[in-house]
Amino acid sequence: MALSFSFTEEQEVFRTFVRDFARREILPRAAEWDEREEMPWPAIRSMGEAGLLGIIAPKHLGGLEKDYISLGIAVEEVARVDNSCAMILSMQNTLSTLIPGWGDETVRAVLRGEKLLCIATSETSAGSDVSNLSTVARVEGDEYVLNGQKIHVSLMPGASVMGVSARVMQPDGKGRITFLRVPADAPGVSAELMPEMGLRSHQLAIVNLKDVRIPVADVLGGKGQGKAILYARWNVSRCLSALNALGAAQQVLEDTIEFVRKKQVYGRPIGQYQAISFPLVEHSTRVEGCRLLAYKGLWMNNRGENAARVAGMAKWSSITFAIQAVQDCLQMHGAAGYLKDLSLERRLRDVLGLTFTGGTINVMKLIVVKELLGAEFMGISGAADG
Repeated sequence: MALSFSFTEEQEVFRTFVRDFARREILPRAAEWDEREEMPWPAIRSMGEAGLLGIIAPKHLGGLEKDYISLGIAVEEVARVDNSCAMILSMQNTLSTLIPGWGDETVRAVLRGEKLLCIATSETSAGSDVSNLSTVARVEGDEYVLNGQKIHVSLMPGASVMGVSARVMQPDGKGRITFLRVPADAPGVSAELMPEMGLRSHQLAIVNLKDVRIPVADVLGGKGQGKAILYARWNVSRCLSALNALGAAQQVLEDTIEFVRKKQVYGRPIGQYQAISFPLVEHSTRVEGCRLLAYKGLWMNNRGENAARVAGMAKWSSITFAIQAVQDCLQMHGAAGYLKDLSLERRLRDVLGLTFTGGTINVMKLIVVKELLGAEFMGISGAADG
């Protein structure tokens, strides 16, 4: 039968493995890492030892060589306990495998949980609009000299190597967007933390680049291919962001269902009141539908199909509905849901943070407009060219 809504037996075994791992290695310290706004290095090393940072990586580099569906399963299961660790898992898998040029030894160290990769693309005037970069690399002999500032750089400080998007000036005066491999400790690189509302243990920073020199050979993917590389990865990572949000929402829903079965008001469980049970039905339905959409996007990526439309749909809908689900569940717990004694306030802050990863909600809708109607209907000057 061509159409199937079931995971393979191997994938279900893998799901159980990741769920047990996350509850054992991540859950006990997730609140602590959030409170301290501290990179969860113990979890990173444990994920590396368990093979979870190289799920789609080739075996000769130390990876598991599984498919995108398996990667989605891992992100979803880790997100049940902590969205920051799920984001780190997602980033290290996709960056190390989908963007070529880091170097085999660097990738092996990342897969072992010894190093982290990050990308520095956003700027004050260039977020989702990658073509509006002001960071410039000029050629001097056999080196690039890099100048600019990047904002909202995940995993900094902490990452060992950055992929930095820059405009490399050509003899004709035009600039080609190129992705450069930049060591985080290179002279001229500095970073300052950007305190976050949520996802606080994954760290976010402003990165300044002042006369940073790197070899002209240190290009990720190929000269002038920076935008294409980012777009191809986004078709996978946006589905993973959706599952990151949905993993949190699903766990919160399950915990809340157990809570409303037991919590008594006016002599009976509050789950018997339709003001409680109906929203739980609605949120469970939305989560189930969004999961199917996200996994369809990963399935399309497995097949080499263009998943831009489905990935955009999955990301905006999943994160939007996850926020609504967690917020409503928090209220069902009454004032206790507002307190830090429960994880609900942390889960709400974290899923809100996912709104901005890999493009905002409205940018996702613009991408879907482009796929449905054509670039000329996006209402963005120059969109048809990029």
